[in-house]
Amino acid sequence: AGKKYGGRSKLPDNLKQLFRSVAMSKPDVENIAEVIMYAEGFVHAKSIAKKLVTVFQLCNQLLSPQQHYDWGLRAMKTIL
Repeated sequence: AGKKYGGRSKLPDNLKQLFRSVAMSKPDVENIAEVIMYAEGFVHAKSIAKKLVTVFQLCNQLLSPQQHYDWGLRAMKTIL
């Protein structure tokens, strides 16, 4: 669920205490694409992965921000 998801509600403090805090980081999309392509038998996976990630980043930045456009890792994995 994204930032615009309206179904979120704040947890009460007594319930928050039952959960641990976690830290999350952004996945290395280029490395993931490279590994997937090497696993599929691509010889030049490193250079292709770099170009593919660049294309996805440019699409995300330059195309209109419509809700149905998805330029994330899930869409990239679908293409690979």
